[in-house]
Amino acid sequence: MISVQAKHAIYLGLSALTAVGLESDAAPSATDMRGVEVSRAAEAVPRFAAGSLDAWIDSVRRQRNIPAMGAIVFRADTVLALGIAGVRRSDAPAPVEERDRFQLGSNTKAITAAVLATLVEEGKLAWTTTLGDVFPEWRDSISAAFRPVTIDLVLSHHAGISPFDDTDAKDFRSIPRLSGNPTQRRAQFTAWVLRGKPAGPVGKGVYSNGTYTIAGAVAERIAGESWESLVRERVFKPLGVAGSFAWSDSPDVNQPWGHHETRRGTEPVDPRDPDERLPPIIWPAGSVELSLEDYARFLQVNLRGLQGRDTPLLKAATVKHLHTSPVSPPDRFGLGWGLQDFDSVPASVHVGSAGTFYAITIIQPTRDLGVAVFANAGGERATAASTDAAKALIRRFAKAGGK
Repeated sequence: MISVQAKHAIYLGLSALTAVGLESDAAPSATDMRGVEVSRAAEAVPRFAAGSLDAWIDSVRRQRNIPAMGAIVFRADTVLALGIAGVRRSDAPAPVEERDRFQLGSNTKAITAAVLATLVEEGKLAWTTTLGDVFPEWRDSISAAFRPVTIDLVLSHHAGISPFDDTDAKDFRSIPRLSGNPTQRRAQFTAWVLRGKPAGPVGKGVYSNGTYTIAGAVAERIAGESWESLVRERVFKPLGVAGSFAWSDSPDVNQPWGHHETRRGTEPVDPRDPDERLPPIIWPAGSVELSLEDYARFLQVNLRGLQGRDTPLLKAATVKHLHTSPVSPPDRFGLGWGLQDFDSVPASVHVGSAGTFYAITIIQPTRDLGVAVFANAGGERATAASTDAAKALIRRFAKAGGK
C-alpha cells in the first residue's frame, strides 16, 4: 500500500463546480451563496477598474475567518486589480505579500494539460494518440477497454478511471506498493490501473485525479523527463514565473501555510509534516504553487488563445482545443478545464483544494475577463469565501466594461 496516513483524509478537490454554486445564472439574492454577507460584499467591491483590492478582500476573509486570501482580476493583456490580505499562518503575525505562493490544488490540471499540448505542437504526440501507442510494451497487459483510450479522453476525464480523490477511499487504499522516484512511481501506478477494469464507461465524463497521474506518466514517457521538469521548462520558464511544487523535499516555511477548518477557527499545517502530504503519483493532478500574478500570466495565455491569438506558450488553435469538450454530444469537461455558462456567458472554470488551501478561477473570453481567488485554508468557509469573492468580482468588472 502507499504510505498515506494523514491526520486528516486528504481530498483533492473536484473541477465540477455545482458544489460551489457557480452553476446558477441568476443574480445573487440576500440569502443566496450562504448568507447576506455575500450580497453585501459584492456591493462593496471598489468602484474602479484598476488598483488595490486589499481592503475588500480583507473584509471578505474576515467574514469567514480565513487566515489569508488573495484575488486578482485581469484581461488578456493587463491586470485590472489585485488584493491580498491576512497572515501566512494563523499562529504567527507575518502578513501575506503579493509574491507569496498558494497551492492551486486541482487547478494544476490545466497546467499538466498545457504540458501535453506543447508535446502535441512539437509533433511528439497527437490528441488521438492512444495509451496503447504510448506504452507499447504493455500492449498485451493493458485491459482491452483502455488500449484505444486517447490523450483527449484522458485529459478530459472520459477515460473510465476511478476518481482517486480521497486518501481514505477504497481506490486509494487499493494502490499497491510503489517504489523509486516520482516518475517511476507514476509509471507503476499507470501500469497497475491500465491492467484493471474501467471504473465506469470509457467516454463518459467522470472526474478523476488518476487520469492526471496517467497524463503525467504519458508526458514523462514521451519527453523522457520528469513531470516536474517539464512544468518548469515548458510552462514556468516561457512565462517567466517562479512556480514551485507542494510537498517538495525542501518546503519554504516562510511561504503561506495551509490550514484545516476547525470548530474554533483554523489550524495551521506545517508543510514539513509527512502526514499531511499527497503522494508524488498524484502531483500532476494538484501540486503546483504560484503567486496571484504568476497564475494570472498562465490564465492570460488561455484568454488570448480563446480570443484567437497565438501565444509564446501555445498556439490559439491548441488553446481552443483545451477548452473544448472532445466528445459528442459535448459535455462540461474540457482538457484540464470545466466548461459552463456563468451569467449566461460562456466560461472556463476550475476549483482546487487538497484540504488546506483553496483556489478558484473563472475566465470569460467574450468579456475579455478573468478572476482568480486564493485562500490558505480548506473547508466550507474557505470554499464559500473564495466562491463568493470570485462571483462578486466577475459581476463587478463585467459591468465596468473597458473602463
